Amino acid sequence: MRIKHFIIWIFALLLSTIQTSCGKNYYIYNLATDMIYLTDVVYSNGYPSSIKLEEMQYYDSSRLESAEIRSKNPCFSWMIHSDKKNTYQLQYRILVASSLKLLEEGKADMWDSQLVDDSSNTGIVYKGAKLSPSKIYYWKVKIIDNKKRKYDYSEPKSFKTAPDLDNYTSVLPLMKTDEHPKSITHISGHTVIDFGKDAFSQIKICFNSFTGKKDSVSVHLGEALDEGLIDREPHGTIRYALYKIPLKKGYRRYKIKLVPDSRNTDPNQNEMGVSPILMPEITGEVYPFRYCEIENYKGAILYKNVTRTIVSYPFDYNESYFKSSDTVLNQIYELCKWTMKATSFTGKFIDGDRERIAYEADALINQLSYFSVCNQYSISRNTVEHLIFNPTWPTEWLLQTPVIAYNDYLYSGDASLLEKYYNDLKAKTLNFLRNSDDFLIHTGDTITDVNIFDQLHFKGNNIRNIVDWPHGEEDDDYEYTECNTVVNLWYYYSLKCMEKIAKALSNDYDEKYYSKISKETLESINSLLRDSTGLYIDGLSSEHNSLHANMFALAFGIVPEESVWKVEDFVASKKMGCSVYGSQFLLDAIYDSGDDYYGLKLLTDTTKRSWYNMIRMGSTMTTEAWDNSLKYNIDWNHAWGAAALNIIVRKLIGLSPLEPGFKRVKINPQPGTLENLSAKIPSPNGFFVVSFSNRKGKPFSMNVEIPSNTTAEIYLPGNPVPQIVGSGNWHFEN
Repeated sequence: MRIKHFIIWIFALLLSTIQTSCGKNYYIYNLATDMIYLTDVVYSNGYPSSIKLEEMQYYDSSRLESAEIRSKNPCFSWMIHSDKKNTYQLQYRILVASSLKLLEEGKADMWDSQLVDDSSNTGIVYKGAKLSPSKIYYWKVKIIDNKKRKYDYSEPKSFKTAPDLDNYTSVLPLMKTDEHPKSITHISGHTVIDFGKDAFSQIKICFNSFTGKKDSVSVHLGEALDEGLIDREPHGTIRYALYKIPLKKGYRRYKIKLVPDSRNTDPNQNEMGVSPILMPEITGEVYPFRYCEIENYKGAILYKNVTRTIVSYPFDYNESYFKSSDTVLNQIYELCKWTMKATSFTGKFIDGDRERIAYEADALINQLSYFSVCNQYSISRNTVEHLIFNPTWPTEWLLQTPVIAYNDYLYSGDASLLEKYYNDLKAKTLNFLRNSDDFLIHTGDTITDVNIFDQLHFKGNNIRNIVDWPHGEEDDDYEYTECNTVVNLWYYYSLKCMEKIAKALSNDYDEKYYSKISKETLESINSLLRDSTGLYIDGLSSEHNSLHANMFALAFGIVPEESVWKVEDFVASKKMGCSVYGSQFLLDAIYDSGDDYYGLKLLTDTTKRSWYNMIRMGSTMTTEAWDNSLKYNIDWNHAWGAAALNIIVRKLIGLSPLEPGFKRVKINPQPGTLENLSAKIPSPNGFFVVSFSNRKGKPFSMNVEIPSNTTAEIYLPGNPVPQIVGSGNWHFEN
């Protein structure tokens, strides 16, 4: 009898397992509110904890944090997992309740969307009862897909509203991560501790003092070494600091209190009137260092005695990966990916540690590279919002603001930022400077009109052109004129982005207007700012052909078809004749021209003007310039040097969104001589996994995993006709 019961129990268990397994073949996961997935995580002193949102009231609230939704009408999004190919959402239903009990009972006292005919799974605007401040809400969603399958409701997800629902960007708290050293060495009585990579951090060290009488140790922190010890006089603004720690008797742990640097913490340190972004009090000050050196200490320093606490915006390193047959390319990818995490320490895209200010040009490159490896879109949105009210001085960088805002929408599928700041984005096109005779903008040396400043929220004294930085070698000796070509190339590109923004917001009038004036500007650029050979000159009164005037024109799709070959050849002849900032647009131009062999050559170059040179110099984050010799005040923690990362994903792998929220994507690999690669890339719909084999003498083959609710246009090398597929695992061969 027992055997019979045992057999029945085993059968029931197997049946249950099969049913559970079947139930998991299609489900909804990764619910997000205002593009934040971790709305239900409570951080204690910066560390993720097991405390629930509902339990925060029972703890010391001064040391607890969670994401706080500041929107009166937040946006919801979710991901769909399905075992069947070509799965698309047809309908959804969202329930929002004021308590978990009500939600579990199916009682949506705040909002029941009912069944909505809509394939969108991002940017779904809340349309329920008025939300209260400082309150926890719960929501869940179910869908019906094109296979006529009715999904179960997702697991409930909670979010907490902010004390003031002011509609500003909702963000996550900064997160702390503790780590021990990678190595400890002893040189001439000094203990050198290496953490393997540079990071914005704090440090705790255990010391033992037997007397406690005037015992002290010197603790050096730095980013670079000199003959095995930390470089006391590093070049530029590469970081070094010294702290003398008085010891108390006994074995104790000392947390070094980092001294703020006036260069990146005091207001009014720059001509723009923009204040640095300060660290929150609960997080505390941080300092970028890879190495810690102990001097004047006779005791033993063990690995467990030293803890470095890294501060960053929450970043899941496992959301993405890349590995290829080229070891140099692999190192460059990791250099740039680590930079994305490490430089996120303020919760905004900033210039590194010298000023801790958000610059538009830094933010644009940082944004594209961050999106290539991380699924947190709120940091991008937080940066755009900050730049709206804290613009910087370069003319072209002001013009980049609509570009960054549109990228946020294109990648996230959430248009709320565009709607909120639509008029401000229109102003950032500088369209009020448009010349009625030639349809170009004439900016001269500087713009000083305070009325213009008011429209732009500009707090400084003057706005002027930049092209590239520093001037001279990095801008190819660009000749600045009263009407500059690069400025007008950016003007055209900004107008095109405003046209797309107007379309996203169903503003038909403005869409037609920006379409009209962008065409007029395009015609003027090509008739007035080119020479007889078809190359672009630097400005109306110039005869000089710079790399920048031509590479930006190529990158923005401005060059007429009959002149493309001429411009391509000219751009290639200049090699890497631009800064790390300019490399973004140079490589965009090269790959968009289909020259993947040359693109890969520049990516994997090992000369002085290369990403590999950053590694060779000793940096583990991308640097502000190609080499220490090229910038007198270079720093080693500058994310605008990480363009290689998004070029690898967007151009070499060839994955980019064609429709907002990755509803439709293009995968157009340009392998050059690369024999193989495999990569995982995040998106609001889920994760793309791409691998290909490109060995000489064998057919090109590619495997692609596409998330649900996504359509992909697959291009194979040498074939201009795409194959259109939906979600699932696919194999392609040339």
